[in-house]
Amino acid sequence: MNAPRKTKKAASGRRPRKDRLIQTRVPEDLETTLKEEAERRRLTVSHLIRSVLEDSFQLVDDVVSDFDKVVTDSVGLARNVSRNARKLAQAGKAGTSARPNWDRSLDDIYGWNELVLHRAAKCKRCGTAIERGERAFVGLGDKPRRTRVWLCRGCMETL
Repeated sequence: MNAPRKTKKAASGRRPRKDRLIQTRVPEDLETTLKEEAERRRLTVSHLIRSVLEDSFQLVDDVVSDFDKVVTDSVGLARNVSRNARKLAQAGKAGTSARPNWDRSLDDIYGWNELVLHRAAKCKRCGTAIERGERAFVGLGDKPRRTRVWLCRGCMETL
């Protein structure tokens, strides 16, 4: 009887490779570029190509992921703009002013004074807490018994 034949890998005593081999034909100028770049980076051409492929797929994945986020954010923004436009149109049809309530409550204010707060306050426009030691603006008005009106720095800049 004949003895069983050993395969090349078993005969050489090497472990089989886990990576797969893919071959492709490339133009001469691309081959030159790959070899020069591999030499410049002190890599084998095979390692360079593997790195380029992995980086390319990662880049595409990141772009697609970021694009999905941009689309989602844009849809949300469009909905908000649409909703606000409808509210403004309804306010215009009803004959009411389109000014927000917080803005109407400032009609008797004739000026603003910047202060460093000793007590915490709340911004009349955005509701943000203004802490002790922060700069804020107090409204000066004609009504002596009126509750103080405070604005934070951000709201004052947009006023």
